[in-house]
Amino acid sequence: MKQFSRTALFFLMFPALFLTGFSSGEKPVKATWLWQTYQTASAPDQIVAFAAAKGVNLLYLKIDTSLRPSYYHTFIQKARANGMEVHALGGKSGWGLERNRPEILSLVDWVGRYNQTVETDAAITGIHLDIEPYTLPEWKSDQNEVIRQWMGNVNAYVTKAKELDPSLQVGCDIPFWLDKTALPDQPVVSISEWLISRHDHVTVMAYRDRAEGPNSISALVTQELEMADRLGKKVIVAVETKESNEGNFVSFYEEGTARMEDELSKLSELLASHPSFAGVAIHSYEYWSVLKE
Repeated sequence: MKQFSRTALFFLMFPALFLTGFSSGEKPVKATWLWQTYQTASAPDQIVAFAAAKGVNLLYLKIDTSLRPSYYHTFIQKARANGMEVHALGGKSGWGLERNRPEILSLVDWVGRYNQTVETDAAITGIHLDIEPYTLPEWKSDQNEVIRQWMGNVNAYVTKAKELDPSLQVGCDIPFWLDKTALPDQPVVSISEWLISRHDHVTVMAYRDRAEGPNSISALVTQELEMADRLGKKVIVAVETKESNEGNFVSFYEEGTARMEDELSKLSELLASHPSFAGVAIHSYEYWSVLKE
């Protein structure tokens, strides 16, 4: 039997990979999540001013698909006018299961309807999913079956988004440790590598409070960056600002904004050898905006 390299194996398995980049070109990404979607109506200027002052150029904006597209129009237009791309954010742990696939696809449909109603300067330029099925009880009882269903959902929403608009960026969040979990029936391929292959970019939740050294931000993302390098994809490295009960080393909650910015500034040099490294993300606006200096 002919032996293939891991890279060759991937392109045999997934011949229609999307190799598009960010429309912002080579400018490093600085992203954040906005989960409390009602704030786009109650405090739009405050959010945009904060994000612009911090250099944010990519906003993952939680979308409530029960709301009319017009609800978000003014806010997204303000964000775009201040140099930010906006990606529609959604996600639940249960979105890893096939029975919830219609909910995911409804988000993709919503983005399509929204973009049909607005001018280019207010368009949503991507879709970003935060799906964490490894927190479900089913993950413990039948992990392989959950992974199969998760993969099916990913294939469905990526395909639908690209059919809707090939220029839409499709991304997802993944934890750094998922690279130790193999695909069912593909023990040489991790679920992390497969997720990287299917998306334009992934945001790796490397929740640590120092840039270098053992158990640091840069140390946790090495494998993901190497995978993305091979596959021609992009990786955004994310940190946490919310108080954590897992230990003081997880979040910048204790250290504050100045220390966080100092540590993040080191990553461009530490990770410079990886063409896949696209920038950083801070989770999330709700906690970052009240983080001590």
